[in-house]
Amino acid sequence: MDILINTKKRPSYFLIAGSVTVLIIAIVWLILQPSAQQRITLDDLWSGEVQQGDLQLQVSGYGRLKSRSPRLLTAHSNATVEEVLLKPGALVEPDSVILRLSDPQVSQALYAAEQALTQRTNQYRQLEINQQRELLAQQAELEILRSALESAQLQVNAQNQLIAKGIVSNIDYQRSVLELRQLTRRLDIEQQRITQLRQLHLANLAIAQSNIDAQTTALAHAKHRFDTLTVTAGITGVVQSLAVELGQSVSFGQQLALVGSTTDLYALLSVPQATMQQVALSQSVQINTRSGFIAGKVSRIDPMINNGSVQVEVALNGALTNNARPELNIEGVINTGIRRNVLYIDKPINASPFSDATVFQLNQARDRATAKQLQFGHQTNDKIEIVAGAKLAEQFILSDMSRWQAFTTLNVI
Repeated sequence: MDILINTKKRPSYFLIAGSVTVLIIAIVWLILQPSAQQRITLDDLWSGEVQQGDLQLQVSGYGRLKSRSPRLLTAHSNATVEEVLLKPGALVEPDSVILRLSDPQVSQALYAAEQALTQRTNQYRQLEINQQRELLAQQAELEILRSALESAQLQVNAQNQLIAKGIVSNIDYQRSVLELRQLTRRLDIEQQRITQLRQLHLANLAIAQSNIDAQTTALAHAKHRFDTLTVTAGITGVVQSLAVELGQSVSFGQQLALVGSTTDLYALLSVPQATMQQVALSQSVQINTRSGFIAGKVSRIDPMINNGSVQVEVALNGALTNNARPELNIEGVINTGIRRNVLYIDKPINASPFSDATVFQLNQARDRATAKQLQFGHQTNDKIEIVAGAKLAEQFILSDMSRWQAFTTLNVI
């Protein structure tokens, strides 16, 4: 018995799958070809018109207001923060108390200095009393000598009249004269002693007074150290930062707080390095504080470059706005010059000053864009000068067209 065998082959599934894959790849490749992207939508484009007139050259930067005379408050001894009265942002006067510290050693030193001054003062008064007593005693001795001298003088005078009559012997008279001379010398010596005693007393009082002065200075120093435990602002301004908290132990010289003036301010702007060639000293500046504008001028340009920017210091010569304070975020516009009667346009994406670039020009119907070579000059924050390649009122696409640079003409729909 013969068996019939069907010899027809079934289609290979692998062959079919491979064919589909090749077809999909071909379709994707065709879609990604430039020829498929020659049509662009007008609604997706940003365009601008060439204008003519005076172009104010400006460079912008961002930064903060800074205090020209900040006051750094530090600890004058090892202490503990006992009380925090004011926090960052608080407005202060020179005598406004920000912190109170405690240090038992400083308090004890003040008490000891006060007691020592009291002791020195009492010693001075006791010395004065003793000197007065001693001087009175010497003056009493002097008066006794004066009385004795006067008696001796009377006796010599009387005996001088009686000696000629023989009533008084010569030897008694000579004794009286000798006693008078001795009393005279003793009186001179006693007067010299009193003079020297007064000088000695003055010298001792001067020494005692110097001890009082020295102790007064020591007390003033101790009181100053004690007063520094009460931390005051010292200037009119605002508390910029507080470096300690309640109960914290601080060491000598440690930073406690920073106070900045709210009247003596300047602006510090970060300007991109690429635009710094236009910036010069004394150029006028407008500072935007979000509450108004403050006029100023460039006063200093930092020679160092930091993260692609240069620090520009602006002296403020206009009235401050109500919200002006240290560390306020600001925007500044520096007026670097003016170009008279030039062609300019809103700055296209990726356009650079003093360079050539290919920009697509729209026709009047705005349905076709043609690549055109433009030469740019100076730029401002949002506009750029056209040196060559364009005419007044021409329309150009300002969007990023880097993906279309292979084409010279685009259809706009």
